[in-house]
Amino acid sequence: MLKYILGDIMDRIVMHIDVNSAFLSWSSLKLLKEGSKIDLRNEISVVSGDESKRHGIVIAASIPAKKIGIRSPMNLADARKIYRDLYVTKPDREFYKECSKNMMRLIKYLFPTYEQFSIDECFVEYTEMRKMYGDEVKFAHKLKDEIYKRYGFTVNVGIGNNKLLAKMASDFEKPNKVHTLYSNEIKEKMNPLPIRDLFMAGKSACAKLDSLGIKTIGDLANYDQNKLVGILKSQGKMLYEYANGIDDSPVENRYDDRKGIGFSKTLEDDIEDKTILYSELNNFSKKISLELKKRGLYARTIVVTLRYTSFKTYNHQLKLDNNTNIEEDIFKNAKLAFNKLWNLEPVRLIGLRVTDMSNNNDIQLSLFDENQKIITDKELDKIIDNINKEFGSGTVFKGYDNMKKEKIEK
Repeated sequence: MLKYILGDIMDRIVMHIDVNSAFLSWSSLKLLKEGSKIDLRNEISVVSGDESKRHGIVIAASIPAKKIGIRSPMNLADARKIYRDLYVTKPDREFYKECSKNMMRLIKYLFPTYEQFSIDECFVEYTEMRKMYGDEVKFAHKLKDEIYKRYGFTVNVGIGNNKLLAKMASDFEKPNKVHTLYSNEIKEKMNPLPIRDLFMAGKSACAKLDSLGIKTIGDLANYDQNKLVGILKSQGKMLYEYANGIDDSPVENRYDDRKGIGFSKTLEDDIEDKTILYSELNNFSKKISLELKKRGLYARTIVVTLRYTSFKTYNHQLKLDNNTNIEEDIFKNAKLAFNKLWNLEPVRLIGLRVTDMSNNNDIQLSLFDENQKIITDKELDKIIDNINKEFGSGTVFKGYDNMKKEKIEK
């Protein structure tokens, strides 16, 4: 990786694979499988929540809808003012997950180094794979065509010398396209774009930049970096680097089953509410505990992952005194690791993983009798799991003395 950063950047090739209007596309695919004669991808259509429950917000819009100004997260009533005969369908998140898993399974099979960035997009480190698959542009066309042939939905593939440039390239003309944005193409292809098209340039930042006379990405790339940092702080530095095509973040496989068991979630909004973030860790702890018990395993190390509002991702791991597969142990230590890691910035992705797994629960004895509770919890967990398997999930659950005092422990 170092050689790419130090100057041989043209040797590095990264791909960004992005499903075109994912939720709309997947909803349309589901309806077609159920016998619909209308392909919503070709109509002015949206995916929206239930208006009767006051959830009438556009979640996703077709490309024809976007062309006339209908976009997420517009209120559905306002979207209908733009086009009265709008096609509307409700989201089906389970089907979306199935479509995502299918595509990611293919990507994982083809590439040893890939990174799922969200439910509908991922990065691929293609540098070494060029020896196997050949020219990246030709292979990208084969890849997008194969995804459509197998699964029935289209993707854009962006190609660049780092993750930023690959992602920017995939956002060029849609759908079903392959675009390049190499470092030597920045001046021609990226500089003329409006500043709002730069990755991570939000409305607030764009408004401030506009007041400085910065209208295009090229304007930003040639602006005084120190002045930007003075106005926008750390975001100013990031946007300046992005405008100049600078990004040295690696493509990372973060959740490899061979190394552990883990879950992650890309949040719908940037979250800085600790209660919400703890809630996600709590959900992960439950899933990890169940998976460990299913495999008859115990883990010794907890790893929390946070991605802030950029590509930068950070991990903090915590070594436990004793192996465990107990949900409460995992959650308690996940919170400790989280508190060590979080710098109070808004979080876009949160993950939890356990590693150092074994098939025994060796307990380090102490002068106190705390380990007796661990043994009791394990026995109790086994009984509860058996009951819930027999009579259905949630039939029996544990009630702790301190549960009355806390919703989610601070």
